[in-house]
Amino acid sequence: MAAVVVMGIGISAVMILLAKSTAAINLSRGVTMQTSLARLAMVEVENKYWRKQKDKVETSGDFGPDFPEYTFEVVISEGIDERTPALDQVDVIVYWQRSRAVREYRLTTFLIDFSK
Repeated sequence: MAAVVVMGIGISAVMILLAKSTAAINLSRGVTMQTSLARLAMVEVENKYWRKQKDKVETSGDFGPDFPEYTFEVVISEGIDERTPALDQVDVIVYWQRSRAVREYRLTTFLIDFSK
């Protein structure tokens, strides 16, 4: 009887650890996807920026039906430095909707327009 009780406690502990490790794996997978999608969106911004199509940058949207839980926002702050008025700050924010919580990841870079 005591062995059954000890085995029951051990199995309960293993089940709790298994649930926590599964949750950690799912979180890690989601955060990795979030950072990859942020980099993808930043590359799109950089390509349009260097082609002198800064006005065609999408300022918000989603990543299509393959990634329904993820959306993005792009913020371009122009002329952030008085000494270098051609310097722009670009922020790409990717939001991950996880059940009721929204997780935010921000990727920032600085671009300069040498034609100014």
